[in-house]
Amino acid sequence: MNLPSVAADEERPIVIDTVHDLHADHLDPQHQVVQQNLWVALLPLALIVFAILIFGAAVWTILAAAK
Repeated sequence: MNLPSVAADEERPIVIDTVHDLHADHLDPQHQVVQQNLWVALLPLALIVFAILIFGAAVWTILAAAK
């Protein structure tokens, strides 16, 4: 019966206007151009390919020496 009156405190707009809330030196995250470094993606793939090639060379050497 004795409920707190929080409805008056929470009457805020659901959508927040972030464009006008940003400071002058901040950029809107939705309008930023993302520049991803290609080496971050290619270096792990290159290391995996190199490990597979080294393993293949080791297996080839062991099988060739077994004959």
